[in-house]
Amino acid sequence: MSRRTTHPSEARRRDRFVGRVASVWGVRPEEVVRRLSGDRRSSVRINPLAGRPVEEIRRDIEALTDLEPIGWCPDAFHIVGDKRAITASAPHAAGEVYVMNASSLVPALALDPQPDQDILDVCSAPGGKAAHIGALTVNQARLWVNDGIKSRLRKLQEVIELLNVNVTAVTEHPGQYLDKFVEETFDRILLDAQCSGEGMADLSRSDALRFWTPERVEQMSRLQQRMLVASFKRLRPGGILVYSTCTVSPEENEAPVDHLVRHNPSAVIEPIDLAIPEAVPGLTRWEKRDYDPSLANALRVVAGPFMEAFFVCRIRKVEQETAA
Repeated sequence: MSRRTTHPSEARRRDRFVGRVASVWGVRPEEVVRRLSGDRRSSVRINPLAGRPVEEIRRDIEALTDLEPIGWCPDAFHIVGDKRAITASAPHAAGEVYVMNASSLVPALALDPQPDQDILDVCSAPGGKAAHIGALTVNQARLWVNDGIKSRLRKLQEVIELLNVNVTAVTEHPGQYLDKFVEETFDRILLDAQCSGEGMADLSRSDALRFWTPERVEQMSRLQQRMLVASFKRLRPGGILVYSTCTVSPEENEAPVDHLVRHNPSAVIEPIDLAIPEAVPGLTRWEKRDYDPSLANALRVVAGPFMEAFFVCRIRKVEQETAA
């Protein structure tokens, strides 16, 4: 039986991708391949909105398989043992737990949502981050969920209902035109933007990069820039916007934020106070382009056994001084 050979164009695509990621992370190419190869292990968050005491749920899932507490996120655990023991369990079916990649826990924590706030989740589907916001605010915030891709709304609504999350509105407005469709303003906005998904790549698969091209990265960057500008327009003075992606390219991460900050004096990037071992600062320079120095306050998660590659940036809209 003949072995499958890699087409030269596929090899060039892979080499270019790996080289770019190595430059971003500051590691050797073989380290990128190691970190982005194979299945990443899942994590689980206990849902305090389920109606049963968190400690009871914790004891039940700890009896199912081996778990490791996540030190930077309350009521969340890495699944060290069999994931299926959790996903096939009664607590999972009842919405008492939610299985996700641990990196997806970071945006809601960085947002620091509070009860009695008006909160918008711009690209909400499938709903895990919105449910986390609901949990952090004990269902006492006015949470508006939106997703511009209509086919994803059913899954979003299923998750919201299963996890007993109170929402004030469910809409399907395109994020890049959000300011045209939504007149309300918000205390907190989460923009977990559409992206090229580089952080989810599995380089042990021959087809891992079949949709990846530098041109697609640039296309996504332009979309994300428009989404970020539109979302920021709906943020109240003093409010917080968290921008996040599950990709690596600076064009999709630091570049849209840099554009926002340079064109909006009221946009200030704040540090994210989370002690995540896999986190490194955002970039302030990429391929001869300088970014705003405050982008060092952003947080990049480097892929590991439990963490997908991720980017998270916390932006505050400060009050503007009026002229005397």
